[in-house]
Amino acid sequence: MIKTYCKMCATLTTQDIDKIQKLEETAIILSNVLGVDTFIDCPTKDGEKALVVHHSKPETGSMYSKNIAGEVALYKNEPAVLRTLQTGMPSKNYKAITQEGETVLQNVIAIKNESNEIIGVLILEHSDKKKTLLKIGDVETPEELMSNFLESRYTIPELIKDGIVIFNNNETVTYANGVAKSIYEKMGFGKNIVGETFQNIVINSVEFNNILQNKKIDVVEISILDMVLSVSYFATLENKKRQNVIMIVRDITQEKSKEQEIILKSVAIKEIHHRVKNNLQTIASLLRIQSRRSKNREVKKILDETISRILSIAITHEVLSEKGFDNLNIREIVDLIYKNYSTKTIDKKEKIEFTIIGDNFNISSEKATAIALVINEIIQNIVDYAFPDDVAGKVKIFIQKDHFFSRITISDNGVGIPQEKISSSGLGLMIVEKIIKEQLKGSFEINSEVGKGTTVKFEIKNEY
Repeated sequence: MIKTYCKMCATLTTQDIDKIQKLEETAIILSNVLGVDTFIDCPTKDGEKALVVHHSKPETGSMYSKNIAGEVALYKNEPAVLRTLQTGMPSKNYKAITQEGETVLQNVIAIKNESNEIIGVLILEHSDKKKTLLKIGDVETPEELMSNFLESRYTIPELIKDGIVIFNNNETVTYANGVAKSIYEKMGFGKNIVGETFQNIVINSVEFNNILQNKKIDVVEISILDMVLSVSYFATLENKKRQNVIMIVRDITQEKSKEQEIILKSVAIKEIHHRVKNNLQTIASLLRIQSRRSKNREVKKILDETISRILSIAITHEVLSEKGFDNLNIREIVDLIYKNYSTKTIDKKEKIEFTIIGDNFNISSEKATAIALVINEIIQNIVDYAFPDDVAGKVKIFIQKDHFFSRITISDNGVGIPQEKISSSGLGLMIVEKIIKEQLKGSFEINSEVGKGTTVKFEIKNEY
Protein backbone atom coordinates (compact mmCIF):
# COMPACT_ATOMS: atom_id res chain seq x y z
CA MET A 1 0.00 0.00 0.00
CA ILE A 2 2.88 2.40 0.77
CA LYS A 3 4.10 2.02 -2.83
CA THR A 4 0.65 2.95 -4.16
CA TYR A 5 0.56 6.11 -2.05
CA CYS A 6 4.13 7.03 -3.05
CA LYS A 7 3.16 6.84 -6.73
CA MET A 8 0.55 9.51 -6.01
CA CYS A 9 3.42 11.89 -5.18
CA ALA A 10 4.57 12.99 -8.63
CA THR A 11 7.90 14.25 -7.28
CA LEU A 12 9.19 10.75 -6.37
CA THR A 13 11.29 8.54 -8.66
CA THR A 14 11.27 4.73 -8.62
CA GLN A 15 14.49 4.77 -6.57
CA ASP A 16 12.95 7.25 -4.12
CA ILE A 17 9.93 4.99 -3.65
CA ASP A 18 12.18 1.98 -2.98
CA LYS A 19 14.06 4.00 -0.36
CA ILE A 20 10.84 5.03 1.40
CA GLN A 21 9.44 1.51 1.23
CA LYS A 22 12.53 0.16 3.03
CA LEU A 23 11.93 2.61 5.88
CA GLU A 24 8.48 1.16 6.55
CA GLU A 25 9.88 -1.50 8.92
CA THR A 26 11.85 1.18 10.80
CA ALA A 27 8.63 3.13 11.34
CA ILE A 28 6.83 -0.01 12.59
CA ILE A 29 9.61 -0.91 15.04
CA LEU A 30 9.93 2.62 16.46
CA SER A 31 6.16 2.85 16.84
CA ASN A 32 6.00 -0.29 18.95
CA VAL A 33 9.14 0.08 21.06
CA LEU A 34 8.49 3.76 21.81
CA GLY A 35 4.69 3.55 22.01
CA VAL A 36 4.17 6.43 19.57
CA ASP A 37 2.38 6.89 16.25
CA THR A 38 4.89 7.03 13.40
CA PHE A 39 4.32 8.39 9.90
CA ILE A 40 6.12 8.80 6.62
CA ASP A 41 4.99 11.90 4.73
CA CYS A 42 6.02 12.85 1.19
CA PRO A 43 5.70 16.27 -0.49
CA THR A 44 3.12 16.84 -3.21
CA LYS A 45 3.00 19.32 -6.08
CA ASP A 46 0.63 21.36 -3.96
CA GLY A 47 2.84 23.67 -1.94
CA GLU A 48 0.53 23.57 1.07
CA LYS A 49 0.33 19.89 1.93
CA ALA A 50 2.09 16.55 2.09
CA LEU A 51 0.68 13.04 1.65
CA VAL A 52 0.77 10.50 4.48
CA VAL A 53 2.14 7.37 2.76
CA HIS A 54 2.56 5.28 5.94
CA HIS A 55 1.09 5.25 9.45
CA SER A 56 2.15 2.81 12.19
CA LYS A 57 -0.06 2.59 15.28
CA PRO A 58 1.59 1.26 18.47
CA GLU A 59 0.15 -1.96 19.86
CA THR A 60 -0.13 -0.30 23.27
CA GLY A 61 -2.73 2.11 21.89
CA SER A 62 -2.85 4.86 19.29
CA MET A 63 -4.04 8.45 19.54
CA TYR A 64 -5.90 7.90 16.27
CA SER A 65 -9.26 6.19 15.81
CA LYS A 66 -8.22 5.00 12.33
CA ASN A 67 -5.14 4.59 10.15
CA ILE A 68 -4.64 7.86 8.23
CA ALA A 69 -2.33 6.59 5.47
CA GLY A 70 -3.53 8.12 2.22
CA GLU A 71 -4.74 11.35 3.83
CA VAL A 72 -3.13 14.76 3.40
CA ALA A 73 -1.16 16.68 6.03
CA LEU A 74 -1.60 20.45 5.84
CA TYR A 75 1.59 22.38 6.46
CA LYS A 76 -0.34 25.04 8.39
CA ASN A 77 -1.33 22.33 10.88
CA GLU A 78 2.06 20.60 10.93
CA PRO A 79 4.80 23.27 10.74
CA ALA A 80 7.54 20.80 11.73
CA VAL A 81 6.88 18.77 8.57
CA LEU A 82 7.22 21.86 6.37
CA ARG A 83 10.36 23.03 8.21
CA THR A 84 12.16 19.68 7.84
CA LEU A 85 11.11 19.27 4.20
CA GLN A 86 12.50 22.73 3.42
CA THR A 87 15.69 22.67 5.52
CA GLY A 88 16.51 18.99 5.97
CA MET A 89 17.06 19.68 9.66
CA PRO A 90 15.35 17.60 12.37
CA SER A 91 12.45 19.28 14.18
CA LYS A 92 11.97 18.39 17.84
CA ASN A 93 8.74 18.63 19.87
CA TYR A 94 6.84 20.92 17.52
CA LYS A 95 3.13 21.34 18.17
CA ALA A 96 0.78 20.09 15.47
CA ILE A 97 -2.92 19.51 14.86
CA THR A 98 -3.87 16.03 13.65
CA GLN A 99 -6.36 15.06 10.95
CA GLU A 100 -8.75 14.28 13.82
CA GLY A 101 -8.37 17.73 15.38
CA GLU A 102 -6.16 16.78 18.34
CA THR A 103 -3.08 18.72 19.49
CA VAL A 104 0.12 16.63 19.51
CA LEU A 105 3.90 17.01 19.57
CA GLN A 106 5.96 15.93 16.57
CA ASN A 107 9.58 14.88 16.13
CA VAL A 108 10.48 14.99 12.44
CA ILE A 109 13.52 13.66 10.56
CA ALA A 110 14.25 14.16 6.85
CA ILE A 111 14.41 11.24 4.42
CA LYS A 112 17.01 11.80 1.69
CA ASN A 113 17.79 9.88 -1.48
CA GLU A 114 21.20 8.94 -2.90
CA SER A 115 21.54 12.44 -4.37
CA ASN A 116 20.97 13.96 -0.91
CA GLU A 117 17.60 15.35 -2.01
CA ILE A 118 14.77 15.48 0.54
CA ILE A 119 12.07 13.04 -0.57
CA GLY A 120 10.02 12.80 2.60
CA VAL A 121 10.01 12.87 6.40
CA LEU A 122 9.75 10.34 9.22
CA ILE A 123 7.45 11.62 11.97
CA LEU A 124 7.21 10.37 15.54
CA GLU A 125 4.13 11.75 17.20
CA HIS A 126 2.94 11.70 20.80
CA SER A 127 0.41 13.46 23.01
CA ASP A 128 1.34 16.90 24.27
CA LYS A 129 0.51 15.56 27.75
CA LYS A 130 3.12 12.82 27.47
CA LYS A 131 6.83 13.54 27.42
CA THR A 132 8.69 11.76 24.66
CA LEU A 133 11.59 9.50 25.54
CA LEU A 134 13.13 10.19 22.16
CA LYS A 135 16.20 12.38 21.74
CA ILE A 136 16.86 13.33 18.12
CA GLY A 137 18.88 16.50 18.51
CA ASP A 138 22.02 15.07 16.88
CA VAL A 139 20.28 12.58 14.59
CA GLU A 140 19.59 13.61 11.00
CA THR A 141 18.42 10.41 9.27
CA PRO A 142 16.05 7.54 10.11
CA GLU A 143 18.97 5.11 9.71
CA GLU A 144 20.98 6.97 12.35
CA LEU A 145 17.99 6.98 14.67
CA MET A 146 17.55 3.20 14.42
CA SER A 147 21.29 2.58 14.68
CA ASN A 148 21.56 4.66 17.83
CA PHE A 149 18.57 2.92 19.33
CA LEU A 150 20.01 -0.54 18.66
CA GLU A 151 23.36 0.46 20.13
CA SER A 152 21.55 1.73 23.25
CA ARG A 153 23.33 5.06 23.20
CA TYR A 154 20.23 6.52 24.84
CA THR A 155 18.32 5.46 27.91
CA ILE A 156 15.05 5.04 26.01
CA PRO A 157 14.77 1.24 26.35
CA GLU A 158 15.23 1.39 30.12
CA LEU A 159 12.28 3.77 30.46
CA ILE A 160 9.87 1.73 28.36
CA LYS A 161 7.36 -0.50 30.14
CA ASP A 162 7.80 -3.33 27.62
CA GLY A 163 10.60 -5.85 27.67
CA ILE A 164 13.04 -5.34 24.79
CA VAL A 165 15.57 -7.97 23.73
CA ILE A 166 17.93 -7.41 20.77
CA PHE A 167 19.66 -10.29 18.95
CA ASN A 168 22.53 -9.93 16.47
CA ASN A 169 22.76 -11.93 13.25
CA ASN A 170 24.52 -14.71 15.19
CA GLU A 171 21.28 -15.22 17.16
CA THR A 172 22.89 -13.95 20.36
CA VAL A 173 21.33 -11.49 22.82
CA THR A 174 23.30 -8.24 22.68
CA TYR A 175 20.91 -6.16 24.76
CA ALA A 176 18.00 -6.64 27.17
CA ASN A 177 16.36 -3.84 29.12
CA GLY A 178 15.38 -4.07 32.78
CA VAL A 179 11.80 -5.15 32.09
CA ALA A 180 12.94 -8.04 29.88
CA LYS A 181 15.49 -9.17 32.47
CA SER A 182 12.82 -9.13 35.17
CA ILE A 183 10.40 -11.22 33.07
CA TYR A 184 13.05 -13.82 32.27
CA GLU A 185 14.19 -13.93 35.89
CA LYS A 186 10.62 -14.89 36.87
CA MET A 187 10.88 -17.75 34.36
CA GLY A 188 14.01 -19.11 36.05
CA PHE A 189 16.78 -17.45 34.05
CA GLY A 190 19.60 -15.56 35.70
CA LYS A 191 19.57 -11.81 36.26
CA ASN A 192 21.22 -11.13 32.91
CA ILE A 193 20.29 -12.83 29.64
CA VAL A 194 22.84 -10.94 27.51
CA GLY A 195 24.94 -13.56 25.72
CA GLU A 196 22.14 -16.15 25.66
CA THR A 197 21.16 -17.66 22.31
CA PHE A 198 17.84 -17.15 20.58
CA GLN A 199 16.96 -20.85 20.79
CA ASN A 200 17.61 -20.88 24.53
CA ILE A 201 15.32 -18.00 25.47
CA VAL A 202 12.65 -18.01 22.76
CA ILE A 203 9.27 -18.71 24.38
CA ASN A 204 7.22 -19.70 21.34
CA SER A 205 7.74 -21.82 18.24
CA VAL A 206 9.31 -19.33 15.87
CA GLU A 207 12.49 -19.67 13.82
CA PHE A 208 15.11 -16.90 13.77
CA ASN A 209 15.48 -17.10 9.97
CA ASN A 210 11.72 -16.79 9.51
CA ILE A 211 11.80 -13.49 11.39
CA LEU A 212 14.63 -12.23 9.17
CA GLN A 213 12.74 -13.23 6.02
CA ASN A 214 9.33 -11.95 7.07
CA LYS A 215 10.69 -8.80 8.77
CA LYS A 216 7.85 -8.96 11.28
CA ILE A 217 6.11 -11.70 13.28
CA ASP A 218 2.64 -10.78 14.52
CA VAL A 219 1.87 -10.56 18.22
CA VAL A 220 1.17 -13.85 19.97
CA GLU A 221 -0.03 -14.46 23.52
CA ILE A 222 1.71 -17.14 25.54
CA SER A 223 0.81 -18.56 28.96
CA ILE A 224 3.89 -19.64 30.88
CA LEU A 225 4.08 -20.42 34.60
CA ASP A 226 1.69 -17.92 36.24
CA MET A 227 2.20 -15.29 33.55
CA VAL A 228 0.54 -14.35 30.28
CA LEU A 229 3.00 -12.73 27.88
CA SER A 230 2.46 -10.85 24.62
CA VAL A 231 5.41 -11.41 22.27
CA SER A 232 6.28 -9.91 18.88
CA TYR A 233 9.41 -9.85 16.72
CA PHE A 234 10.86 -7.39 14.21
CA ALA A 235 13.88 -7.68 11.94
CA THR A 236 15.88 -4.65 10.91
CA LEU A 237 18.87 -3.95 8.70
CA GLU A 238 21.44 -1.73 10.39
CA ASN A 239 23.81 0.34 8.23
CA LYS A 240 23.04 -1.99 5.27
CA LYS A 241 25.36 -4.62 6.80
CA ARG A 242 24.14 -6.27 9.95
CA GLN A 243 20.73 -7.75 10.62
CA ASN A 244 19.19 -7.56 14.06
CA VAL A 245 16.06 -9.07 15.54
CA ILE A 246 14.12 -7.16 18.18
CA MET A 247 11.81 -9.07 20.49
CA ILE A 248 9.19 -7.09 22.39
CA VAL A 249 7.73 -8.98 25.34
CA ARG A 250 4.95 -7.55 27.46
CA ASP A 251 3.57 -8.98 30.71
CA ILE A 252 -0.22 -8.85 30.26
CA THR A 253 -1.07 -11.10 33.22
CA GLN A 254 -3.04 -8.40 35.06
CA GLU A 255 -4.95 -7.39 31.93
CA LYS A 256 -5.93 -11.00 31.24
CA SER A 257 -6.91 -11.50 34.87
CA LYS A 258 -9.19 -8.45 34.68
CA GLU A 259 -10.66 -9.69 31.39
CA GLN A 260 -11.48 -13.04 33.02
CA GLU A 261 -13.02 -11.24 35.99
CA ILE A 262 -15.23 -9.20 33.65
CA ILE A 263 -16.29 -12.37 31.79
CA LEU A 264 -17.26 -14.10 35.05
CA LYS A 265 -19.22 -11.04 36.21
CA SER A 266 -20.95 -10.87 32.84
CA VAL A 267 -21.99 -14.53 33.14
CA ALA A 268 -23.34 -13.88 36.65
CA ILE A 269 -25.28 -10.80 35.47
CA LYS A 270 -26.75 -12.77 32.56
CA GLU A 271 -27.91 -15.49 34.96
CA ILE A 272 -29.54 -12.93 37.29
CA HIS A 273 -31.46 -11.30 34.42
CA HIS A 274 -32.44 -14.73 33.10
CA ARG A 275 -33.96 -15.63 36.48
CA VAL A 276 -35.76 -12.27 36.77
CA LYS A 277 -37.19 -12.74 33.27
CA ASN A 278 -38.38 -16.27 34.14
CA ASN A 279 -39.96 -15.07 37.40
CA LEU A 280 -41.80 -12.26 35.60
CA GLN A 281 -43.05 -14.67 32.95
CA THR A 282 -44.23 -17.04 35.69
CA ILE A 283 -46.18 -14.20 37.34
CA ALA A 284 -47.66 -13.30 33.94
CA SER A 285 -48.67 -16.94 33.40
CA LEU A 286 -50.43 -17.08 36.78
CA LEU A 287 -52.31 -13.86 36.01
CA ARG A 288 -53.23 -15.23 32.58
CA ILE A 289 -54.77 -18.32 34.20
CA GLN A 290 -56.71 -16.05 36.55
CA SER A 291 -57.87 -13.92 33.62
CA ARG A 292 -59.18 -16.96 31.73
CA ARG A 293 -61.09 -18.14 34.78
CA SER A 294 -62.68 -14.77 35.46
CA LYS A 295 -66.12 -14.11 34.03
CA ASN A 296 -66.00 -10.41 34.84
CA ARG A 297 -65.01 -8.44 31.73
CA GLU A 298 -63.59 -5.53 33.71
CA VAL A 299 -61.45 -7.85 35.82
CA LYS A 300 -60.24 -9.67 32.70
CA LYS A 301 -59.31 -6.34 31.09
CA ILE A 302 -57.32 -5.18 34.14
CA LEU A 303 -55.52 -8.53 34.40
CA ASP A 304 -54.66 -8.55 30.68
CA GLU A 305 -53.25 -5.01 30.89
CA THR A 306 -51.19 -5.98 33.93
CA ILE A 307 -49.86 -9.05 32.10
CA SER A 308 -48.86 -6.87 29.18
CA ARG A 309 -46.96 -4.47 31.47
CA ILE A 310 -45.14 -7.31 33.23
CA LEU A 311 -44.09 -8.83 29.90
CA SER A 312 -42.82 -5.48 28.65
CA ILE A 313 -40.52 -5.31 31.70
CA ALA A 314 -39.48 -8.92 31.06
CA ILE A 315 -38.37 -7.93 27.56
CA THR A 316 -35.55 -5.78 28.97
CA HIS A 317 -34.36 -8.60 31.21
CA GLU A 318 -34.55 -11.01 28.27
CA VAL A 319 -32.15 -8.86 26.25
CA LEU A 320 -29.86 -8.39 29.26
CA SER A 321 -29.82 -12.14 29.91
CA GLU A 322 -28.46 -12.63 26.39
CA LYS A 323 -25.96 -9.75 26.31
CA GLY A 324 -24.93 -9.41 29.93
CA PHE A 325 -24.14 -5.69 29.86
CA ASP A 326 -26.07 -2.54 30.71
CA ASN A 327 -26.21 -1.05 27.24
CA LEU A 328 -29.25 -1.93 25.16
CA ASN A 329 -30.30 -1.19 21.61
CA ILE A 330 -33.47 0.92 21.34
CA ARG A 331 -34.60 -0.71 18.07
CA GLU A 332 -34.20 -4.17 19.56
CA ILE A 333 -36.42 -3.23 22.51
CA VAL A 334 -39.12 -1.74 20.25
CA ASP A 335 -39.04 -4.78 17.94
CA LEU A 336 -39.50 -7.18 20.86
CA ILE A 337 -42.47 -5.19 22.22
CA TYR A 338 -44.12 -5.33 18.80
CA LYS A 339 -43.49 -9.10 18.54
CA ASN A 340 -44.94 -9.52 22.02
CA TYR A 341 -48.15 -7.83 20.83
CA SER A 342 -48.18 -9.83 17.61
CA THR A 343 -48.35 -13.10 19.54
CA LYS A 344 -51.02 -11.76 21.92
CA THR A 345 -53.27 -10.25 19.27
CA ILE A 346 -53.08 -13.00 16.68
CA ASP A 347 -56.52 -12.19 15.35
CA LYS A 348 -55.62 -8.56 14.76
CA LYS A 349 -51.97 -8.72 13.83
CA GLU A 350 -52.62 -9.45 10.18
CA LYS A 351 -54.94 -6.47 9.97
CA ILE A 352 -52.74 -3.97 11.82
CA GLU A 353 -49.56 -3.22 9.88
CA PHE A 354 -46.65 -2.05 12.04
CA THR A 355 -43.69 -0.08 10.64
CA ILE A 356 -40.61 0.74 12.73
CA ILE A 357 -38.19 3.29 11.22
CA GLY A 358 -35.61 5.86 12.27
CA ASP A 359 -32.38 5.98 14.22
CA ASN A 360 -30.70 3.34 16.29
CA PHE A 361 -28.90 4.10 19.55
CA ASN A 362 -28.05 2.58 22.91
CA ILE A 363 -29.77 3.17 26.25
CA SER A 364 -29.24 1.96 29.80
CA SER A 365 -31.30 -0.96 31.11
CA GLU A 366 -33.12 1.36 33.52
CA LYS A 367 -34.29 3.62 30.70
CA ALA A 368 -35.01 0.63 28.49
CA THR A 369 -37.47 -0.72 31.06
CA ALA A 370 -39.23 2.65 31.32
CA ILE A 371 -39.37 3.09 27.52
CA ALA A 372 -40.68 -0.46 27.13
CA LEU A 373 -43.50 0.29 29.57
CA VAL A 374 -44.41 3.53 27.78
CA ILE A 375 -44.43 1.99 24.29
CA ASN A 376 -46.31 -1.03 25.59
CA GLU A 377 -49.00 1.21 27.09
CA ILE A 378 -49.38 3.23 23.89
CA ILE A 379 -49.55 0.17 21.62
CA GLN A 380 -52.02 -1.45 23.99
CA ASN A 381 -54.31 1.57 23.64
CA ILE A 382 -53.95 1.48 19.85
CA VAL A 383 -54.83 -2.21 19.65
CA ASP A 384 -57.77 -1.76 22.02
CA TYR A 385 -59.26 1.50 20.76
CA ALA A 386 -57.84 2.75 17.45
CA PHE A 387 -59.21 -0.07 15.30
CA PRO A 388 -62.53 -1.30 16.73
CA ASP A 389 -64.32 -4.28 15.24
CA ASP A 390 -61.03 -5.62 13.84
CA VAL A 391 -60.80 -2.84 11.27
CA ALA A 392 -57.52 -2.90 9.30
CA GLY A 393 -55.04 -0.12 10.00
CA LYS A 394 -51.45 1.08 10.10
CA VAL A 395 -49.17 1.98 13.00
CA LYS A 396 -45.81 3.73 12.51
CA ILE A 397 -43.10 3.98 15.17
CA PHE A 398 -40.47 6.60 14.34
CA ILE A 399 -37.28 6.83 16.44
CA GLN A 400 -35.20 9.99 16.18
CA LYS A 401 -31.98 10.90 18.02
CA ASP A 402 -30.92 14.54 18.48
CA HIS A 403 -28.02 16.06 20.42
CA PHE A 404 -29.64 16.36 23.85
CA PHE A 405 -33.01 14.63 23.55
CA SER A 406 -34.26 11.67 21.55
CA ARG A 407 -37.81 11.39 20.29
CA ILE A 408 -40.15 8.46 19.74
CA THR A 409 -43.31 9.11 17.74
CA ILE A 410 -46.09 6.53 17.49
CA SER A 411 -48.91 7.28 15.07
CA ASP A 412 -51.91 5.37 13.75
CA ASN A 413 -54.61 5.95 11.14
CA GLY A 414 -57.36 4.71 13.41
CA VAL A 415 -60.64 6.24 14.51
CA GLY A 416 -58.99 8.96 16.61
CA ILE A 417 -59.86 10.26 20.05
CA PRO A 418 -62.26 13.13 20.78
CA GLN A 419 -60.36 16.09 22.28
CA GLU A 420 -62.35 16.00 25.52
CA LYS A 421 -61.34 12.38 26.13
CA ILE A 422 -57.59 12.76 25.59
CA SER A 423 -56.92 13.62 29.24
CA SER A 424 -59.03 10.71 30.48
CA SER A 425 -57.15 8.45 32.90
CA GLY A 426 -59.04 5.51 31.45
CA LEU A 427 -56.76 5.63 28.41
CA GLY A 428 -53.74 4.73 30.50
CA LEU A 429 -52.06 8.01 29.65
CA MET A 430 -51.53 8.85 33.30
CA ILE A 431 -49.02 5.97 33.60
CA VAL A 432 -47.27 7.04 30.40
CA GLU A 433 -46.95 10.68 31.42
CA LYS A 434 -45.67 9.84 34.90
CA ILE A 435 -42.94 7.50 33.60
CA ILE A 436 -41.80 9.96 30.92
CA LYS A 437 -41.54 12.94 33.26
CA GLU A 438 -40.17 11.23 36.36
CA GLN A 439 -37.98 8.42 35.00
CA LEU A 440 -37.04 9.56 31.51
CA LYS A 441 -36.81 13.29 32.33
CA GLY A 442 -38.66 14.05 29.12
CA SER A 443 -41.91 15.43 27.78
CA PHE A 444 -45.11 13.93 26.41
CA GLU A 445 -47.51 15.12 23.74
CA ILE A 446 -50.62 13.61 22.15
CA ASN A 447 -52.56 14.86 19.14
CA SER A 448 -55.65 13.23 17.70
CA GLU A 449 -58.36 13.93 15.20
CA VAL A 450 -61.54 11.89 14.98
CA GLY A 451 -61.57 9.80 11.83
CA LYS A 452 -57.91 10.49 10.99
CA GLY A 453 -55.92 8.88 13.76
CA THR A 454 -53.70 9.67 16.72
CA THR A 455 -50.06 10.69 17.14
CA VAL A 456 -48.25 10.23 20.43
CA LYS A 457 -44.84 11.83 20.78
CA PHE A 458 -42.46 11.67 23.74
CA GLU A 459 -38.92 12.89 24.28
CA ILE A 460 -36.25 11.37 26.51
CA LYS A 461 -33.03 12.94 27.75
CA ASN A 462 -29.94 11.39 26.16
CA GLU A 463 -27.40 9.59 28.34
CA TYR A 464 -24.47 9.21 25.97
